[in-house]
Amino acid sequence: MRPRPWNFGEIPTLFADYTTGRGVFSNGQFVAPKIGERRKNPNLQDMLDTAASVGAARIMFTGNVPDNDPLAGDREVRHWLLVQTPGWEPGWMGKDGRMEGHWTGKPVTGRFERKATGQRVEVKTAAEWFGNVPLNPEQARQAWDATAYLVGKAFPIRDKHGETKPAKLGKTPASTGTNLWAVSLPPKLDPEQVSDDIAQELHRTSGQHHLEHLVAGPSFSTHEDCIPLVDPAATPKLETFAYVDGRRMYASLCRELGVGPGRRLNRADTADLIAHDRYARARVYVKFTVPHDWRHVGIFGMQQPGSGKDWYYPNRPGAVGEAWADMSEIHVAKRMGWLIEPIEAVEFTKAVPGMGKDGEPAMVAARPLDTFAKRIINIWDTVDEDPEMPLLVKAAVSAAMRAILIQTIGAFASRGRSSTVVAWSPQDVPAQYLQSVQRRGEAYVYEVPAPLSSQLRPYYRPELAVQVWARGRAKVLLGPSALGPETAGALTVPPETLLGINGDAIYTTFVPGWSLPTGHGGGDDGKVGRLRLQGVLNNVKTPLTTDERNKLRIKAVKAGIDAAFFDDEFRTPED
Repeated sequence: MRPRPWNFGEIPTLFADYTTGRGVFSNGQFVAPKIGERRKNPNLQDMLDTAASVGAARIMFTGNVPDNDPLAGDREVRHWLLVQTPGWEPGWMGKDGRMEGHWTGKPVTGRFERKATGQRVEVKTAAEWFGNVPLNPEQARQAWDATAYLVGKAFPIRDKHGETKPAKLGKTPASTGTNLWAVSLPPKLDPEQVSDDIAQELHRTSGQHHLEHLVAGPSFSTHEDCIPLVDPAATPKLETFAYVDGRRMYASLCRELGVGPGRRLNRADTADLIAHDRYARARVYVKFTVPHDWRHVGIFGMQQPGSGKDWYYPNRPGAVGEAWADMSEIHVAKRMGWLIEPIEAVEFTKAVPGMGKDGEPAMVAARPLDTFAKRIINIWDTVDEDPEMPLLVKAAVSAAMRAILIQTIGAFASRGRSSTVVAWSPQDVPAQYLQSVQRRGEAYVYEVPAPLSSQLRPYYRPELAVQVWARGRAKVLLGPSALGPETAGALTVPPETLLGINGDAIYTTFVPGWSLPTGHGGGDDGKVGRLRLQGVLNNVKTPLTTDERNKLRIKAVKAGIDAAFFDDEFRTPED
């Protein structure tokens, strides 16, 4: 089941502004849109015709791409892809005989096939790769070319003849990243996959990021075992709002992960594992008790009853619960004095047969993601140090590497996803999908599931994803800084100052000393994974909701602090 790298082909792409349609082809050729009569700006059909005229197999929109287009009256909201495109059919038939339609979530994908010629065009957005970096079509093309060059240089593929050639970008950051992982997998590592029962258990019991608003109000958890840390009635205004997050956090979480197949442990063996191997690669089912004097954020995530996806973090003194947790989270809880009673565990393999430093056979760390993450970090460093690359292109390439890394981790736990198929008459909806069809304006929309194919099966590694996510949850609570181990994180700040946690982001009512650069007495030495200060505001209203908090975050980043950050370098007011 060792994954084999794929050889992606080049995709002729039209980079175009969503509003005006003006764009540039992959080769740098300027392209004017073919606009229909009585229209100032092109519609989607116009852009498909334009792409076809220059031989583009993909449109990558930049600029002001809407989330959707509201329809008049009380009718439902229609996605901007769900419009009629005369001459073009939405979706096409895949090689496996299954209909491949649109993906209307984020990042969006549209699929259209020309009736007359069979030409296919995918519709994408530059934001899928480059995030919120404001690029025009030419800048997006430059960013794409720079990303492709750097990825190809960092990830050489060796063919069956022993010759190497640069890896290429795939259709998505996820397909690109999983392929780069296959390229960089240690030569002699052929990790087994976890059994189906363990895989199902991982999906059923594993969350992703710690997401919690800790201000009493509409965004705070409704569960009785959760106690808010900030009372807006007592503190309606804040003298300080500080936003801290991790520097390229995901890359710091990929070191020496465990691999399959996974071994189940009973209660006694689980207790022995916790007692004697704090660095075990394992997930443990525990019964925990929140200390009776606890006055801080919760540590273990639990699913809201009946939701299947919503999580809460018990922090009420004396609360008792049962949860699956990674050993990294178990360590944090033990350090904080929580009572942990092990029930069972699944241990992953952290050492595999290999060669020691002396050249003799030895058990060595598996390291399934180490090389992949290190090469991503090297690309970031190359971009940062390039004196000639335009700043916007730098930001875009860095964002692309982040998208590749994050989406690759998510793809390890993907069991396939459905696509949205559009019909313009109920008679065109296959009988097996009639019960799920929904009306969207004049369109009849239904979902076609896409189970994991045999080609993608070797890339299905949920044990890797859940370890990375769990390490992130642990590190945002208690992690290292240049001041020492376990000197940074949400659990190191006074509880009454903690407004919320969002993945690797922490929001507080003061500036934590460890978040400042080492040159100013702090703990941020510039290393990957460090929690660092991103922005500060003074004299603001206490955010009652996550939306209000997110707006403050955006303002804080724009405002900086008394001494602002630029490109992760500290500047004093005199600068």
